[in-house]
Amino acid sequence: MPLRTEPNKKITITSKNYLTVPAGEYACGNGLYLIVAPSGGRRWLFKYQYTKLKKSMGLGSAKLVSFAKAKDGAIDARRLLAGHNKTDPREHRDDQRRAAACPLFGPYATAWRETYQKSLKHKSSRNKLKRQIEVLCAPLRKMRLDEITTDHIIKLVLDPIRHQVENARDIRQRLKLIFDCAIGDNHRKDNPADYQTRLRPRMGKAPKRGKVRGPHKPIAYRDLPAFMQTLATSPDLSARALEIAILTVARTAEILNMQWPQLDLDRGLWDVSTIGILLGETDGGEGTKNEYDKKTPLPRQAVAILRKLYENRISDDVFPGRALRGPMSNMTMLKKLKEVSGDPTLTVHGLRGTFRTWAQDETDYEEEIVEHCMHHITGDDAEKAYKHGEALKKRRAVLQAWADFATNAPAQVIALDRAS
Repeated sequence: MPLRTEPNKKITITSKNYLTVPAGEYACGNGLYLIVAPSGGRRWLFKYQYTKLKKSMGLGSAKLVSFAKAKDGAIDARRLLAGHNKTDPREHRDDQRRAAACPLFGPYATAWRETYQKSLKHKSSRNKLKRQIEVLCAPLRKMRLDEITTDHIIKLVLDPIRHQVENARDIRQRLKLIFDCAIGDNHRKDNPADYQTRLRPRMGKAPKRGKVRGPHKPIAYRDLPAFMQTLATSPDLSARALEIAILTVARTAEILNMQWPQLDLDRGLWDVSTIGILLGETDGGEGTKNEYDKKTPLPRQAVAILRKLYENRISDDVFPGRALRGPMSNMTMLKKLKEVSGDPTLTVHGLRGTFRTWAQDETDYEEEIVEHCMHHITGDDAEKAYKHGEALKKRRAVLQAWADFATNAPAQVIALDRAS
């Protein structure tokens, strides 16, 4: 039972009398209490409520901790409770004590991420890494680096996402790098996330992604002209974005980030690589998936669509979002695709596969040029080092033939000048 002073006896605790008051429990303000045992022992106690539960936290012996320091400790604890994250002060103190012996995974992994992400070129890759470390690995954050075992990694992190093959693989690799760093910093002697010696013997061989890369279902190219005719009747901006994606065989991110300064409609040219320069993030290539700059010839059907959009432009974004603070959502085109096609399994990225199948089945264009239209630079590193040409004329011919097929337009001879 807690000790209490006599009901009619009120004693105000001060810096001068806290070592002399009789046995009892004395409220000192801000949740701070002085507990005096019959034996004479004195200690500071902070009482509080967290998640609707009454809790307490010791602040030390009154013989070692002064009244002023105890009050400061109670105020600091109340700030944690009232802060944005509403932290339990006792858990916060325990984490600090444990981290003094060995760093906690959370702060250590965050520091590693902030350094490692500097090597990642694309913002999407950096965001993906942040989510993996800060969200998917959250169950490990309050654990000390030297306490984490392979079983912790499997049960807390990998098992919940085992069905996400690529995600699980990426997190395994990231965790291995983090614990390799911890070994180098003398915080561990072994790596609990090593795939060959720790994870695979317990989890078995990781499943493969499958023979076909990615679940990107395409539209059959023979059905594309009818689809394009239906799409053309939609007045939505998402329909125009989808049309440009099909006619240019561009990736979704490239379409969403398309900006008017990138476009030369007179020459029929889209310089995708300039997006990084416009954003002040890079010297070029930021808007593309790989490290190569990209200039896409625009078929005349795409130019016609873009000219109409240009007349009603409201920002530098060709396809702005509703808030006009950036591009439209990456789900907008997918929603329109499913709506017009009536097939919920189709993907926007799969439309690139429609183009590739059409080129293979219906044309005699060079495979290298067809791949270049999709911005797939073929060859090994040595071969790529000598490929400085852009093949604009050849790619313009392929994309125009593709646009003619997709829109069911009669084929025309394309006049090419040297600037194209």
